Amino acid sequence: MIGMQRLIVKGNQIATSDGKEVKLRGANIGAWMNLENFLNGYPGSESALRNEFALRLGESGAAHFFERLLSGMFSEEDVVFLKACGMNVLRIPVNYRHFESDLQPFVYREEGFKLLDQALEWCEKHEMYAILDMHTAPGFQSPDWHSDNSSQRAYFWEHIQFQDRFITLWEHFAARYRGRAVIAGFDLLNEPVSNASYGRFPAQYRSDWDKINGVYRRAVEAIRAIDAERILILEGDYLGFYFEGFEAPFAEHLVYSSHLYPPPAVKEGHYPGVIDGEEWDKEKLRQAFFESEGAQFARKHNVPLLVGEFGALYIHPEELESRNRALGDMIEAFEDFGAHWTVWTFKDIGHMGLLQIDPSSEYARMIAPLLQVEYAFNRDDGWGRQQVAVMADRMKEAIEDAGIDRDLNRYFLEMSVRENYLQVLLLPSYVKLFEGQTPERIESILEAFREDRCLRHDSLGVVKRFLNS
Repeated sequence: MIGMQRLIVKGNQIATSDGKEVKLRGANIGAWMNLENFLNGYPGSESALRNEFALRLGESGAAHFFERLLSGMFSEEDVVFLKACGMNVLRIPVNYRHFESDLQPFVYREEGFKLLDQALEWCEKHEMYAILDMHTAPGFQSPDWHSDNSSQRAYFWEHIQFQDRFITLWEHFAARYRGRAVIAGFDLLNEPVSNASYGRFPAQYRSDWDKINGVYRRAVEAIRAIDAERILILEGDYLGFYFEGFEAPFAEHLVYSSHLYPPPAVKEGHYPGVIDGEEWDKEKLRQAFFESEGAQFARKHNVPLLVGEFGALYIHPEELESRNRALGDMIEAFEDFGAHWTVWTFKDIGHMGLLQIDPSSEYARMIAPLLQVEYAFNRDDGWGRQQVAVMADRMKEAIEDAGIDRDLNRYFLEMSVRENYLQVLLLPSYVKLFEGQTPERIESILEAFREDRCLRHDSLGVVKRFLNS
């Protein structure tokens, strides 16, 4: 596109190639090329979901379902909508499985690249920058569900072939999109957890800085050999929070990225007020960001900081005003710091999206009974969460290890029960909802995710206050 210039790093700023400063403000296109259960409304992991659909609906039936789901989650109309809101960048999470099969490593799938190519063409047409984010890497860089991980084991850090595949896939991206101005940068690895090869459990976490620094250096050097000026984005360890052991910036055009989900945005309670045992107000929220390791690293090394993910979790209607206040205060802190930001996320079934599907839609009504089962295990008043808490506390008492934190122990056991067992049980029930449905019927159901069918959440108005400035 004639109106777009390639972005580079200039000191602690992101700028166009002719030196004009650019402030990146936008949204994540989550739940598109990397599905997530709590956003799309299915149980379990994406890979398990795709396998169950293929078993029950056949390869062609499964392909049709996912094609319609993805076209509903993101289309050119969405780019037009977000551009009209005042955004200038979209962070696009991707799952490596769109581009490469585990059974055929280093052999690349053109259909995955064509899907991404189409998105980049839409962005070019409407002069919207894109950040390509490796949300799911081969072998799983994180033990959590958002990296399409069904095992809670992050094999990526223990097997060199997974790292080699990761590097080579980025080299393929670099060659394919060399010089493409629409791409603001490559976000190399979403929310890495470098020292959880056997699970993220309730002990004191210690980053493996040699591993993560080594992987990042390898990736940067490999990409630089192909595209010398592409902005490369390095996320902090432990879900984007830890930076203390990062080596100093070792190449040009590096941007560093942190994620922020403080208690006022995700824990039950009223803000300002006492949340998760602490008194939170605007000044404390601002301080939490300014004193975060990501912000301190950016100041120390005079490099740009991108808050690649942040957002509010909307659980109870009575918390709407509180959550939106926290969301606005977070963005104000980013603006005062000079950080770039992309809010999580654009669309979903009603948890965090700026756009949310209509609860009266057929899709919402179909999945409602399954969600109620899940809510029993992930909400404070849920019977499942309460039962798991009792079991976790009994485990802690039996082990008598002073290093076990009660709340973390509860959280990780709850996540294991929910993500690795409960959702596996629920998965066939979800897929059965679509068995016997005609292709036309499935298409009609999944149109609930289209921009013109979605409801505009109040959080969209909060975000828009900080755009066009």
